[in-house]
Amino acid sequence: MPKFPQDRLLFFTRMMLTLLLGLTIIAGAVALLLIPVLLVRREDFAARLAASGIDLAGVPSIALLLALAAGIAVLAFLFLRQLRRIVDSVADGDPFVPANADRLRNMGWLAVAMQVLLIPATGLVIWFDALPQKPNVHYSDNTSFGGLVLAMLLFVLARVFRVGSAMRDELEGTV
Repeated sequence: MPKFPQDRLLFFTRMMLTLLLGLTIIAGAVALLLIPVLLVRREDFAARLAASGIDLAGVPSIALLLALAAGIAVLAFLFLRQLRRIVDSVADGDPFVPANADRLRNMGWLAVAMQVLLIPATGLVIWFDALPQKPNVHYSDNTSFGGLVLAMLLFVLARVFRVGSAMRDELEGTV
């Protein structure tokens, strides 16, 4: 039985994480499904892209951007699933366990992997923005270090949780 059954904040957090998990599945699936459609109907897309100043060579770039988006969606799903499991352990009343330290460490690596995939994705988006007749959406190379700071924070928290759970186990062993 959960230790905090009436905690509305935990309930809301769990529901939001469940919703976000579903959205990442939908986003990844849509991106993956669009790739074969884009490649099979290449000429149709090329004609539409030509009106925007993008030649037929832009179709594989769009397919690559969709693949990167699907990869980022998968990583985001895995990240959110780990976070949901941590929140579940808080709701159960026992968050300082070695499994949560592992989850935080994994979340740190997932955050790093997302940042790595964002590098070529951002490059492609900037390339599309630099085309002569581009859409009315503008992108810039505003590199954010927030994702890397998040990863570092998660690695530190993973160690804190690991030391905390070891201290708790040691204390329980002496009592």
